[in-house]
Amino acid sequence: MGKRENNAKRQRKLILRAAAALFSKKGYHKASVGEIAERAGVGKGTIYLYFADKAQLFAATVTEGMEEIIGGLRAELESDLPFRVHFQRLVERHVALYLQHEDLTGIFHREMSNGIDRQTLKKIEEVRRRYVDFLADTLADGHRRGYIKAIDFHLAAVGVVGLVDVLCSDYWKNERPLDRGEIAATVYSLLSTGLTAPEKAAPAARGKTR
Repeated sequence: MGKRENNAKRQRKLILRAAAALFSKKGYHKASVGEIAERAGVGKGTIYLYFADKAQLFAATVTEGMEEIIGGLRAELESDLPFRVHFQRLVERHVALYLQHEDLTGIFHREMSNGIDRQTLKKIEEVRRRYVDFLADTLADGHRRGYIKAIDFHLAAVGVVGLVDVLCSDYWKNERPLDRGEIAATVYSLLSTGLTAPEKAAPAARGKTR
């Protein structure tokens, strides 16, 4: 790849990062292309070299960010470690990436039903579906290996996404200092063992004293 292509790639990435920050903070309709260009340190016309309009920029911001998260999660499964270790690392990476992409996940919280045009929403829903399908396939693989019980893997994957979403949202809003590792450990515990403790044996009946 030549120097010119490298510069173009870097410039496009800066635009997407600026777009994620402003779309998350101000919303799709209030964030302007001019503001995004200023934050990215480029001219307004430069943005239109890469994206036809604001809707296309918005779609690229969300879909490419989600693809980056999927790629990061997939990388955790490319070793020969036991499934339980894979799964724990997958949860830890999932939480880390979710928190790392705070601007992107902020867009999901506030913008997905806020008057976005149908074509843009369709692109975003497609990548979100791939995200859920990837997690569902991982759970199904765990079932085939005997580590995960038979369940609707798609619904379970949706639940995983929702659980991480809620706990990470609480992390951002919570005034109480919270360690990111604690979030990952909580998610893994809920997914691997649930909330209920093993049943204890009933205590032996005591004889009556006279």
